[in-house]
Parts: sequence; C-alpha cells; structure tokens
Amino acid sequence: MWNAYNGGDQWRNWTIDATNGNVRSLWYNGYKSINQCNSVLDALENNEIPGLDKSLRIRYQAEALFIRAHYYYHLVQQFNDIPMPLKPTESVETAAHKTNADEVWKQIISDLEFAIDNLPESYPVSEYGHITKYAAMHHLSRVLLTVKRSDDDLKKALDYVEQVINSGKYALVKSHAELWDINNKRNSEVIFPVLYTQNAELNGDGNTAHMYFCSAYSEEHPAVKRVIEYGRPWSRERSTDYALNLFDETIDKRWEDCFISRWNVTENSVKESIFSPFTKKMEEKVWTKGELAMIDPKRPWTKEQIKEVWPVLVFQPEYMREQIDPQKDVQSVDNPDAEWPSNTRFTNYKMYAYLVKHLDPLRPEVNWTPGSRDVFVFRLADTYLLAAEAAFLSGNSQKAAGYINVIRHRAAIPGHEAEMEIKPADVTIDFILDERARELMGEMHRWYDLKRTGKLYERMNNPEMSPATAGKFKEYHVLRPIPRDQLTNVSNPEEFTQNPGYGN
Repeated sequence: MWNAYNGGDQWRNWTIDATNGNVRSLWYNGYKSINQCNSVLDALENNEIPGLDKSLRIRYQAEALFIRAHYYYHLVQQFNDIPMPLKPTESVETAAHKTNADEVWKQIISDLEFAIDNLPESYPVSEYGHITKYAAMHHLSRVLLTVKRSDDDLKKALDYVEQVINSGKYALVKSHAELWDINNKRNSEVIFPVLYTQNAELNGDGNTAHMYFCSAYSEEHPAVKRVIEYGRPWSRERSTDYALNLFDETIDKRWEDCFISRWNVTENSVKESIFSPFTKKMEEKVWTKGELAMIDPKRPWTKEQIKEVWPVLVFQPEYMREQIDPQKDVQSVDNPDAEWPSNTRFTNYKMYAYLVKHLDPLRPEVNWTPGSRDVFVFRLADTYLLAAEAAFLSGNSQKAAGYINVIRHRAAIPGHEAEMEIKPADVTIDFILDERARELMGEMHRWYDLKRTGKLYERMNNPEMSPATAGKFKEYHVLRPIPRDQLTNVSNPEEFTQNPGYGN
C-alpha cells in the first residue's frame, strides 16, 4: 500500500536483520507494557486496596487483560513463538523460554473472553477512552478470524461483531470528511481510541503520525510554504500506484475526503517569472494567497488539460518520465516548441498526493511534532468489514455483501449509491481486502489483513501491486527477527533461538 522513501533502508530493501531498531522497539516496549499489565493484575488479585470495591476491581482486571491480550496479539503475529509471562517480573531473569504460538493465541482468547464478560457496555463522558465490552468483542472477532481453528471460530467471530453492530452504541458518521475532522475526534464511530492531548506537559512525544504521510509540498512552488493546514512535510510514506487505483473517484468520495491533491498559495503576494505556452516567452505572474497553485491529479492529464490550467503546476505520475523527458518534451525558454506545457511536473519520492487521516491542524505551529490527534484503533466501519469477512468465510455471501454495501453507501458521492453497490457474487477475499484498503488505508491494519487471509507473500511479490518489494520479500519475512539484544543477553541461547531466515 505504501512506498517507504526517506529513511528505513532495511524496510525498503527487505534487508531486515536482528539489529533493526523498529523491531527492537516493538519487542521491548511490548514486554514492558505486558509486565505493567501483569503487575496490575497481581496487585488486584493479591492486595487489599482501600476504597476499591469488587465491581471496580473486576473491571480493572478486565481492562488489564484486554491490554495484555492486545500486546500479545501484536507480538505473536510478528514473532510467532514468544515468551509469555503471566506474572510480573520483579528482578533480573537471564533465562528466556518460548511459548508455542498456539498457546499464546489460547491465552489471548481467554483474556478477551474475560474482558467481554466483565467490562461495561459504555462509560460516562468523563471516562471516555476506557475499554468497553464491545471493544473486546471486536478484538476477539479479529483474533478468531486470524486463528480460524474451526467453523465454530467463524461463527463466534461473526456473532461478536454483529453484537457490536447491533448494540446501538455506535453509528457510522456521515462521511470520511466528518470522521477525520480533528474537531470531531470523539464521534459515534470510534470503538477503541488511544487518547492524546493538547496539553504539552501530559502529551509526551505525542502522536507523530501526522508527519509520516505528508509530502514535501513546500519545496515545489515559490508561493507555497509550510502551513499548519497542509502539515509538516516528512515524506516517509507514499501511496503506491496500486493503492491509488483502488478508488473510482467518479463515484467514491473517499479519494477526495482522504487525500490532499491540490494546494493553494499560502503567501500574500509572490512574483514569479514563468514561461508561457501561449505567448512562448517569459511572463511575470503575481501569485496571491488562496488561489490554486498545484494539482496532483489522481489520473494522468493530457497536455491540453495541463495547458488549460496554466500556470498552475500539474504533477504527472512519476512513471510518465519514461514517456515525457522533462528536458526535451516540456516547454521552456530553451525549448519553446516542446510538446508539453511549461507547467508540467512529475511526482517524485518527496512530492505526491497524501493521506489526511493523520494530519493535525491543532498543532500550535507548523514544525511542532507532538500531535494531539487520537488514534482510532477500532472503529465501526472496520467492524462491518470484519463481519463481511466472517460471513463470507462461513458461506453467506449475501450477508457479506450487505455489510460491505453499508460501507460503500457511506462512501458514495451523493447520487451514486447504486453504482457503489455490489452483489453477493462479487464478494471474494480479494474484494474484501480491496474494500478494507479503500476504507482503512493508512490505519495500520494491512499487514495483519494480508497475513490473516494468506495473501501477504503473494501480494508483496506481485510486481503489479508492489514493484518495490517484488522479488525481495522472502517467505521468512512474514515474521520479524528477534532482536539481537534479546538473543545475546539470555543465559540459554541454545534453547532461545532466532526465527528462521535471520542471522543472530
């Protein structure tokens, strides 16, 4: 779904090894958090805590078990057989022992079942963000769809998400524009959020996701500078052509609602001397604040379309450099009769249309990195799509299509709802994955979606989907390497070994 450009060479080239800092951070932060959960659980089970009644004690146990299950869910998916401590570690332990992944999944399921049985359906507004029974149901459904041990798992997975959908506690908001409006982050669609705050003293490093998808728009045009509205450019994650082509922008509003592809002048008045395709000479242009300055259209434009909006810069897809030589085929003083207008440009690893879901216009100034946008870990649209997946795998394509159409109706440009509808015969795992991509793009589900459906290796090596990874992604890459620090610090290295394919 994404091409990694600046930074992350090991990920871009699939040369990941046991020294990778991202993997190390995931491993150690996961186990630190699990140990905190175990400490809470141990205290609740073994200590008298003044003022804590039985119902609140059980609720806190359920919350801690949910969070522990959530971390184990990530760790077992990423590393397979892993240590599974269920009691707090309070002193140095040098021996580490792996638990079979099947046993880890059983523990995750058990923890989430306890959470479902003992968490409330909702909380007062003052306790927003606490984990509900329905968040645990959503999570357990996803777990059961991952392990798929039996038809009963599929039946339970569908039952859990249908309980969430039918609970009356949640509702889809009107549009993605409304959903990603940062002033509406506490909305009816959110099931499990991670909260941030604008209070800098309490926000730590904050939510920095606003930087990762934002392209370097401020480096392309003399009258377009960094502004809070367009984000802090960092150019780390650029959509693949495959991802962008999943949207039919003539009927699906998610393209317009979820991507910035037009930039206006941000400065009050900027003079620029530019070559005119009409007079075939240099002319002075005065750019004024608010007028359109740049466009990155979803599909390539013709030379006539580009000339029609001159002097607005129009960015053609990077692959068109093979068809259009910027030096020979684009007009300039030295090449006045070239075929393409002088405002023709090309996307590149730093400049492209980008996702708005993580932008944070509430930051106090443009280079401020600790964002305050909440993370929507689970939201109702995801629940509908999990229900579609469970129904389809259970043999009920009609029900699956119905759940998918709820999402597609919401996504439709008004008046195009019928065109967005699908029929039961249209439902396949590949279609479900495509719809999850359109709806949940950039929300950190994709790796698990592809892995759960058995499509990860296939798609990572499909040059039409992922030319950057095709041929580089090996079968052992479906797991991460255990960090070198972990391997070198254990006193039983013969027993505690590296995952296949990775050197120590």
